[in-house]
Formats: sequence, structure tokens, C-alpha cells
Amino acid sequence: MDNKNGFSLIELILVVGLLTVIMSTASVFTSRWYLQNNLDGAKNMIISSLRKAQSYSISKKNNLTWGVCLINNTIRMFGGTCASPIIKDDYLLPNNVSLTGLSSFTFTSLRGEPSSSQNMILTGNNKSYTLIINSAGGLSVN
Repeated sequence: MDNKNGFSLIELILVVGLLTVIMSTASVFTSRWYLQNNLDGAKNMIISSLRKAQSYSISKKNNLTWGVCLINNTIRMFGGTCASPIIKDDYLLPNNVSLTGLSSFTFTSLRGEPSSSQNMILTGNNKSYTLIINSAGGLSVN
């Protein structure tokens, strides 16, 4: 009786080849998902910072002027001024995400209107979002 246990060299090469193809395909999809997730996370963090600053301004939290600005690659929600905040909440944008069009601005305490309208473009992974804050404090995302 010829009883052989184990794998032949051909079987082993086929399995390793199949695993290589599957792993290389999966890594492409995973990296694309990761880049898109960075962009969506940045968009959500910017919207959150804008709404939070507006809400703090309306509620007159700590009797401060609240606003949002961009310093280098960091979104800053601040109480006081952007350059020397009394209270701040910073969010560093991911390396593959860029934001243009955001200047330092504050919200009024009466109705949460911004000191200036803002048209921001958030770009990353060959996709972009346009975030617009109108003079009444409304926010639209395209």
C-alpha cells in the first residue's frame, strides 16, 4: 500500500499563488476605503466644529466669542481669538486631505450668524466636498 500524507509541491504553489492574488486585491480595496474614510471623517469633524462653535456662541458659553479657523493643517474651534484662544478644540486634518477657503471667523451671540460667509473646499482621494456657510449661519454641503 502506498499511503502518502501531506501536500505536493504543485498544490503548495497553487495555494500560495491564490492567497497572493486575494491579498493584493484586498489591499487595493482597503487602501481606497481608508482614504475615503479620512475624507468623510474630516468633513464630519469640520461640520461638528462649526455647529459646536455656533451653539456655544448662541448660548454665550463662558461669555466668549466663539469661532473656527484654519492654522496650518489644523481646524481650530476657539473661544476668544484664533491666535490666542482662551478655550480651543483642535483637529489635525489627515495628510491626504486638504482644506481651502476657510478664514478665521466668529459667530454672533444673538442668532449665531457668522462674521463672514465662508466657501470651503475639502479635497482628498480624487473627491471633494464644498461646505458653504451663508450669512444667516446656514450650512450646506455638496
